[in-house]
Amino acid sequence: MPRKAYHHGDLPKQALYAARALIEEVGVDHTSLRAVAAKIDTTHRALYNHFADRDALLSAVAASGYRDLAAALTDANNAAQHMKIYACFALKHPRLYGLMMQQNYKAFETVPALRQAADALIQVSLDTLAAGPDSDDQRRRTVMRHWMLVHGGLSLHLSGVLRTRSDAAFITEILAIAGL
Repeated sequence: MPRKAYHHGDLPKQALYAARALIEEVGVDHTSLRAVAAKIDTTHRALYNHFADRDALLSAVAASGYRDLAAALTDANNAAQHMKIYACFALKHPRLYGLMMQQNYKAFETVPALRQAADALIQVSLDTLAAGPDSDDQRRRTVMRHWMLVHGGLSLHLSGVLRTRSDAAFITEILAIAGL
């Protein structure tokens, strides 16, 4: 069946959804502009009108993940809920979370959408984890302490290094380790 010559609708949005689905199905290494184009029945050349290359598409996907995580975290009222929501997001979307965590500092400095999405996550984390009269440095360190603990635990859990346990048991344990 021949492809459509012209794609109607919001192609960038459809490409992001398709790329996220592919990442969760087959992983980042097997997600390409061609694979995304095939999934949404357009040509890969059409995607180049919206994404300079595969890295640009992956940065956009990572940014969407950061936005979704920030939005989910707005429901947290305290540090325990924040860490639980963060861990649940990573466990529900392990390959997306992996892509998000693979972004290097330069990407955050050169890709505005990625910077904005990360800033939203930082702000919601500051509001939940470090509200109060502390200095900006102390507030930043409080957020980093929680993030480093949950991210490190997630990395160990997802890689299989830790004793096998259910995701729920892992979350209970990470909260206990955090003293929450």
